[in-house]
Amino acid sequence: MTAAQIMHEIDCLPPAEQEKVVNFARQLPSRKPLSGTELTTLAQRMVEATDPATAQRLKADLVKGFYGNE
Repeated sequence: MTAAQIMHEIDCLPPAEQEKVVNFARQLPSRKPLSGTELTTLAQRMVEATDPATAQRLKADLVKGFYGNE
């Protein structure tokens, strides 16, 4: 099945089912650990952050990126 076929199938779903697909797609990147390069970039952004709230969010993203959500 191609991506175009999958998108067509999603378009044909009722709105409640489409919402489930959207939520799944949003959570997909957080299900696996980040690569070393991605972790390094995230860590650098955290260190360079001047806003404490941003630094804290990046720290949480870094931990989640290291371990993943599983």
